[in-house]
Amino acid sequence: MCITRRKKRQRKNKIYPYISNKTSKEIKNTTHEEFLREFIECHHCKKFFNVGSNQIKIHCAGCDQFFHCGIAGKCRGDDCNLPTMIGKNHRLSWCINCVPKIEGNQEKVNGEGTCICENCNK
Repeated sequence: MCITRRKKRQRKNKIYPYISNKTSKEIKNTTHEEFLREFIECHHCKKFFNVGSNQIKIHCAGCDQFFHCGIAGKCRGDDCNLPTMIGKNHRLSWCINCVPKIEGNQEKVNGEGTCICENCNK
């Protein structure tokens, strides 16, 4: 009597494209370029934005999410000032949920301005 081990089939993760609320007629008339567009969701307002539109402004250093609104700004502390590979300095950006609730850490219009994160505040 021969006993063999059966390999379980590995499940592959599937990626489904985001299609907005379109009717079946509109979906059939969608061009190939429209179908293949990639979208990123703003974690604050939950809206989807096309990658090529440049409306997503920051990637938060605290929660690793993308934001186009709800931005506290770039940290002005020394711990968040990191050198890049080409020798320039880069300041980490933060959302309003990841910074302490102190004066100067309010939501900035267009994401321009500075804040102070929890680590640099100590």
